[in-house]
Amino acid sequence: MLVEKRMKRDPVRVSPEDSFRHAMTLIRQKGIRHLPVVEGDRLVGIVTDRDIRQASPSPATSLEVHELHYLLEKVKVREIMTKDVHTVTPDTPIEEAARLMITHKIGGLPVLHEGKLAGIITETDILTAFVDVMGIQQKRARLELVLENRPGAFLEVCRIIQEQGGDIVSVVTATATHQGEEKKVLIFRLEGVEVEPLVSQLGADGHTVLSATA
Repeated sequence: MLVEKRMKRDPVRVSPEDSFRHAMTLIRQKGIRHLPVVEGDRLVGIVTDRDIRQASPSPATSLEVHELHYLLEKVKVREIMTKDVHTVTPDTPIEEAARLMITHKIGGLPVLHEGKLAGIITETDILTAFVDVMGIQQKRARLELVLENRPGAFLEVCRIIQEQGGDIVSVVTATATHQGEEKKVLIFRLEGVEVEPLVSQLGADGHTVLSATA
């Protein structure tokens, strides 16, 4: 899946010369956490809800309300924005976007197409994509097992599932510690299968089932 399929197009944006107060109002009113900063269509920075919180006056300030409003109007977005912005393109795989967010500890990535802002993708978009791919929102059987380190093991598991009348909705490969060793683990979501007979057959054929739920 590519970023283009999950990004928000035409995101809310601000200019470097917009006021701090304007950016704060947009973030609060729109319920968003990331504001790309653009000059024309060119991305020059990003402002996040965290930037807003860190730059906001302390609640203990002795300023009068009108003084506070004046101060927030005087501070410009360019003074609080992050200039070194990590970005992706519409053709970036969504797993690469997720890796960038984890690596750089950020919650959103502007999407650039031919150097112009085309959208934004956030951690919520990626989590939603993962939920959809896994079929989590619909009740389905879940099977987690250790993939044996031998040729044909994966195909054998799939054959057993098919023989038990099951259809594979999704499968994810992960790693986990099992009996003190790092093992490859498969997580299946299945339809049309009785879990107990499936688990029994897998065990009889030498496969280690870690968990199974109907």
